[in-house]
Amino acid sequence: MLGWSQAELAKAAKVSRQTIADFERGTHVPISNNLTSIITAFQEAGIEFIRENGGGVGVRFKKAMSRGG
Repeated sequence: MLGWSQAELAKAAKVSRQTIADFERGTHVPISNNLTSIITAFQEAGIEFIRENGGGVGVRFKKAMSRGG
């Protein structure tokens, strides 16, 4: 959704590029603090994670805040 490379995500999440590569390949699940950092990096970039609500889990861009109240 963001068009980020592994290196860009790694930098934003402050984890190694290898952590991202291993996670993408499914060969390794990051330790909890790295996984939290990855999620936070996506959230700070405007990605919202949607929990199961009868329609399935997913991701979307957050709604833009309206200006001027």
